[in-house]
Amino acid sequence: MKYVYKIVAALCAIAIIVIAICTPILSISIESFLPAGLLTIGALLKNDSALELLEKYDGAMPSTVGEKISVLNLISPNANSIAETLSNLSSEESAEATMEALKPILPALIVFVVVFALILIFAIAIIITAFASKNNRNVIYLSVAGCGLTLMLFESFEGVAAPFLSEQITLADIAGSEWISLIGSISGLELTSTLWLIPLVFVCIIIWTVLYNATLPEKEKIERKKMLGEFDEI
Repeated sequence: MKYVYKIVAALCAIAIIVIAICTPILSISIESFLPAGLLTIGALLKNDSALELLEKYDGAMPSTVGEKISVLNLISPNANSIAETLSNLSSEESAEATMEALKPILPALIVFVVVFALILIFAIAIIITAFASKNNRNVIYLSVAGCGLTLMLFESFEGVAAPFLSEQITLADIAGSEWISLIGSISGLELTSTLWLIPLVFVCIIIWTVLYNATLPEKEKIERKKMLGEFDEI
């Protein structure tokens, strides 16, 4: 049973990493003012990404385009993604202007990235602790911290999204080109409900560990307390 506990706890922690990296955690919506113009510009520039973005809507681009993005998508964007399209439409020389435009959100963005990284680190720590630590209560402590970090993640993202939703930062600022603003504006930027699976899995690990400890035979409980120096012989 001991090894079953370790394997299940480790698999749950691996699931957290997979959810964080491979599933869509960011939702972005762009309200388009000039859908036909995007197709025209894409054709004039022979931009395959812009054309492919419209093709998936059968040539009739809706007033609002939405997309859900995972960390994996950010590392390796799809050819017809919003992020890749904006990247291709903007010039390399605009990188400095883009960084300048993003300055207002840098503190919140840094906090968001650090907290996100800590969630992954804590998940890895649970895998290691489940197999290596003699005291599996450490798994509970790590899981509780992981739940708290996820709440911090949502809180810190509000500081990242607010300037975009208030149009303090626009598409033109990101792309470093004023004419991009003709395409539209960011109307929605939020974390997806999928991200709530992370604290849910952390809670599952806590429950699994508590149940495992509660169902241990009395002899094993006494041996564990002795091993941890918590047993007082009368």
